[in-house]
Amino acid sequence: MSVSPDVLEHQLRSHPLVRGLPADDVTRLLDPARLVEFEALDVIFRAGDDADRLFLVVSGVVALGVQRRSSTLRIQTIHEGSILGWSWLFPPHRWQFDAVAETPVRAIAIDAAELRRSLDEDPAFGYRFVLRIAEVMANRLQATRRRLVDLMGA
Repeated sequence: MSVSPDVLEHQLRSHPLVRGLPADDVTRLLDPARLVEFEALDVIFRAGDDADRLFLVVSGVVALGVQRRSSTLRIQTIHEGSILGWSWLFPPHRWQFDAVAETPVRAIAIDAAELRRSLDEDPAFGYRFVLRIAEVMANRLQATRRRLVDLMGA
């Protein structure tokens, strides 16, 4: 998908994960970023595959799930304004879940290897960015806990 650099920069700066970061941080994120689109029912990634990108969801809905015998158990639903995937941050850099577009999805895909290099090269940027990822992780873990309690009927 071809899009002007201005559109990509605007969508990146507008995303809640990035909003409010210093201009230099946003510039670091722009270089390895590109806009991607998925149709409803497209597989974005599968558990066990290389976790090579961070997705900032701009629009649409993504289902996260795990394979269970012959079916998929939905763990969470990811909506616009959130992120998809943090397995890229931790070795062995493999996706832990399946991600499938429920609706057409537009996202900013950031190359994970480039992003990890940037985080390492500038520890202050790395700290600011990983702190934001950690906040999303904490919220998602709490949501997963609530989902498991609902499933267990407790």
